[in-house]
Amino acid sequence: MFNYEQIKNLSGLELTVYHYIIENIQAVQRMTIRELSEKSHVSTSTILRFCSKMGCEGFSELKYKLREETVESIEEQLYDPSFQVASFFKKITETSFDEILVKATQLICDADRVVFLGIGTSGILGEYGQRYFSNVGINSYSINDPFLPTPNRGVERSLIMVLSVSGETTEVVKQAVELQKLGAKLISITNAETSTLAKISDLNISYYMPDERAKRYDKAVNLTTQVPIVSLIEILAHRVEQAFLQKEE
Repeated sequence: MFNYEQIKNLSGLELTVYHYIIENIQAVQRMTIRELSEKSHVSTSTILRFCSKMGCEGFSELKYKLREETVESIEEQLYDPSFQVASFFKKITETSFDEILVKATQLICDADRVVFLGIGTSGILGEYGQRYFSNVGINSYSINDPFLPTPNRGVERSLIMVLSVSGETTEVVKQAVELQKLGAKLISITNAETSTLAKISDLNISYYMPDERAKRYDKAVNLTTQVPIVSLIEILAHRVEQAFLQKEE
């Protein structure tokens, strides 16, 4: 019931409501607005603004729509990445999302080289992106060392593909800013467009997955699904390859 166009226009607090609802769909259907306010740690007015942006006249209508969307065992499925991924694939079929992919494809085609930037899990995905882009003939590299000295020349025709779930990792943001100052273009892939990294980028692609943390080992460890990033890397690589083929015809 939530589409990409609606989600990307949410404020930070409204995104908190969104994430709480999609992680607790059945429970929310039995709550009052005050109970949801307490559980999600936002005001009732924030919830009402969220309802309005979702095309509902109030919280009661939102709960009605949630009941219509409910399927068997959905509460269990919500903790299965396949449910979250299915939600993502539904979003990328929407026209507004496709328009972003078209812009990203053009930025990649216009660059002399693509550099993937990220640390931790995002750094590993950057290495995958570099290899996948290379497989279709795109001149690409990856940086997973946040302390790598920034080159002082030859950057102006580069496109930096920055991967970060939070979009707030200090070292990554700092490195991206330095590269941007030298003339590089930035495409960021983050979980939400309200992050610092998303705001400074020439183009941001957000996938809006529930923020999940490790429960048994270390609650600081981020377990948010990374399938959308892999999918976006592959989709963009194929789109760029197709664009190059069309130019050669």
